[in-house]
Amino acid sequence: MHAGTRSVVAKDLRIGYYWPTMNKDVRTLIRACQDYQVHKPVPRNPQQQLTSITSPWSFYKWGIDIAGPFPKGLGKVKFLIVAIDYFIKWIEAKPVATINDWCEKLCIRQHFASIKHPQTNGLVERANHSLGEGINARLDARSKNWMEELSHVLRAHRTMIKSSNGDTPFSLTYGTEALISAEIGMPTLRKVEVDLVQNNEALEINLDLLEERREQVAIRDAKSKAKMEKYYNSKAKNISFKLGDLVYHNNDASRAKDTGKLGPKWEGPYEVTEALGKGAYKLRDCDGMQLSRTWNVSNLKKCYIHKV
Repeated sequence: MHAGTRSVVAKDLRIGYYWPTMNKDVRTLIRACQDYQVHKPVPRNPQQQLTSITSPWSFYKWGIDIAGPFPKGLGKVKFLIVAIDYFIKWIEAKPVATINDWCEKLCIRQHFASIKHPQTNGLVERANHSLGEGINARLDARSKNWMEELSHVLRAHRTMIKSSNGDTPFSLTYGTEALISAEIGMPTLRKVEVDLVQNNEALEINLDLLEERREQVAIRDAKSKAKMEKYYNSKAKNISFKLGDLVYHNNDASRAKDTGKLGPKWEGPYEVTEALGKGAYKLRDCDGMQLSRTWNVSNLKKCYIHKV
């Protein structure tokens, strides 16, 4: 165990050692210490600038992810295929029993994201978390079937104002706001005094004005993303690696060594074989074996070798 460069240099000076480049040599020696490198804390600040995912119009681009496993329901379903539109934030969820069978049925080819990097598909990851919390909140001693509660949670999400654009997914899809559950079960002015002819005409006008509303939503959403990028990028370090660089990857992400709190935080070294762009890299181990999954720069750290 050794302290930082300044402390080690001061200790050497106190016991009578000195040479002109001792500060540089000590810093190089400490940085290349393998024990120091594998136990060094994982950085919390972002390692690269934010890459936003944008969509030019509604239902053009969707984020899709898998939520679960949940307790087995009717038909042995235990997973949710969650999809969310990047423009208006409309959310869909379909219960399935197995992922592979569903993908084969629809001729979907799976591509895996970088290991332990949910930010790759951050919008739908947050939707997964929110769906799980909503379903869990509705379950009680009288209702244990999570599938029955799914439609209620989806309705709540579709009629909720999104902070990024200031509107609800339902109104941006149909041109008008939905009746809330309380209005359906009791007589309200909106239901009792409705004129079907005027109502239909008003709905047609709303649909005609919907494109203009969506354009305004796109502007607000772009401003929100720009503000978020500015804040995120102010803390980013812009770390990158070149082909042939040696790196460690996060042991918590790979679970290569499960040694508890006192175990190493980094595992390796590995060689960078390909830079895929936007912080994604392909690696191979010391035996020349290519790792099957990509690794994001947030889970990598440069490996320093001390040359005698």
